[in-house]
Amino acid sequence: MPAFVSAAPRLKPTPATAFPARRILVGVAGSIAAIAVPPSAMYMRHVVGAEVRAVLTRSATELISPRSIAVATGHPVLLDDGDGAGANDPTVVHLNLTRWADLMLIMPATANVLGKAAAGIADDALTTCILAATSPVVFVPSMNDAMWTKPAVQRNVATLKDDGYGVIPPAVGLAAVDGKSGEGAMPDIMAVLRWTRRFLDAEVAGGEAQASSPIQG
Repeated sequence: MPAFVSAAPRLKPTPATAFPARRILVGVAGSIAAIAVPPSAMYMRHVVGAEVRAVLTRSATELISPRSIAVATGHPVLLDDGDGAGANDPTVVHLNLTRWADLMLIMPATANVLGKAAAGIADDALTTCILAATSPVVFVPSMNDAMWTKPAVQRNVATLKDDGYGVIPPAVGLAAVDGKSGEGAMPDIMAVLRWTRRFLDAEVAGGEAQASSPIQG
């Protein structure tokens, strides 16, 4: 699927205590921006100090090797074809992963995944994990600007936000197909984590405010 790509981040040491989520489940959809997932996973592991696991859609495996993501995360990945993490595990793998995670990052998130999540559709490993997630879920969109600006996509984004999901605004980047500049690129991992930290902080603040408010009866 045509999409924009942004420049790879430079590693910059970050205190391990700077990011609140310690166990991050990364959902990888079928965008060319999936090539940024292995270095992003390594950044989260070795600079941020988080434990990272991943689940891939079938189309994502056509763009990025599951093996490369497994090496970057240090764990087998969950796939749709019965291979990878949990292939021989009799337990419900997606429930184990979502219960394990402090945070779920859908990175990259295609228009297709945004639409499925907004409609509550769970017809593959990734969308099943999204629907089963008990931790905060943040989508990192990646698509060309023509798709991103479509009313249908923006309606889905609005629905996801109303449902309590985080949706990171895409960056401006170059289209992989024709090299044109436009909005729709997946931001680099440092920008993703900065935005996500603010989202998580707001979630905690909102939860504390709700807990301290009087119960209306």
